[in-house]
Amino acid sequence: MKPVLALIRTCPPQALGSMSAYAALVSEALGTVRAPVEWTVESCDAFGRREWGMWQQHAWRLVCMDRLFRRYPADLYHLLDGSMLAFMPRRLLARTVVTVHDLIPLLQLQGELAGRPSFAAAWLIRRAVDALRKAAGVTAVSAHTRRAFEKWTGRRDAVVIPHAVRPLSLGAACLDTLPQRFILHVGNNANYKNRAGVIRIFSRLSDISGLELIMAGPPPSIEIRRLMQDVARVRFLTDVSDAQLATLYGRATLFLFPSLYEGFGMPVAEAMAAGCPVVCSSEASLPEVAGDAALMSPATDERALAAHCRAVLTDADLRERLIKAGHRQAGAFTQERMGTALWAWYLGVFSLLPKELAHEITG
Repeated sequence: MKPVLALIRTCPPQALGSMSAYAALVSEALGTVRAPVEWTVESCDAFGRREWGMWQQHAWRLVCMDRLFRRYPADLYHLLDGSMLAFMPRRLLARTVVTVHDLIPLLQLQGELAGRPSFAAAWLIRRAVDALRKAAGVTAVSAHTRRAFEKWTGRRDAVVIPHAVRPLSLGAACLDTLPQRFILHVGNNANYKNRAGVIRIFSRLSDISGLELIMAGPPPSIEIRRLMQDVARVRFLTDVSDAQLATLYGRATLFLFPSLYEGFGMPVAEAMAAGCPVVCSSEASLPEVAGDAALMSPATDERALAAHCRAVLTDADLRERLIKAGHRQAGAFTQERMGTALWAWYLGVFSLLPKELAHEITG
């Protein structure tokens, strides 16, 4: 009998956001390489009605997840979003591997990042951390995330499997007329994304004629709207498709990403792959992702980050060097590399499962 691997998706495939993108990446990466043995790979959708809000989805998972997995028997389950491990049936943790993208909820609970969780959220966070200690295997998307995972769980067996760079196709991207020169930022309104810092850094470049700022993501928060009152030439684009995002990366003069925390930092890798010079913070995992292909300073040093932007905007040789280095750096994050690492991880975990939990691997 072929072993069965179930990929557990926690949001709809067509949803915008990093978790749906990661689920697609895993499926595509696994398809690029041949498994060392014959496995059956299935997808399991662990989300309720698509129109439900976050807490409705959480309530559904608490009530229905155990029943759901009785319909999806598998030898190994891969939960693609580690933050959802709180809802995984405890009886299946010994056969569950999980991807940890970041520990932002836990860091917020500990006061290391802004945004204090509610009582209910804190309960789910603690439940997820307890489950992480009991899962069959853990992969982290960066060495920085692995170190944070080890610190807070005490486990030392997590493996690092970085994201592959998503293949963004231009397609028929419909965008309003874009400015001739613009700085691009991609991110949401969470404090750690530092959208306010993006606005302030851009304001230091107000003397550069014809330069605009485009921020792709949700509508601006109240704080950002206040900042925008004193800064001109800022445009927000919401509900940006992958094709539109590819256009933005390809047309941007530079990509600015002064994040306070990233578990990986996919937009930096995507920008480099598209040939867009990158200026980013030196926080968390970003030095791993950017390597020597970006200009970096601490997120709090907005003067230095603005100076980096000015250098890219005015020095053609520097810009060309960053573009070439970016292509080289992004080229390391391939689907084949990700797929090979995932299969090796699955087989390593599976080989260690108690015999009453796993079939013998043959072939």
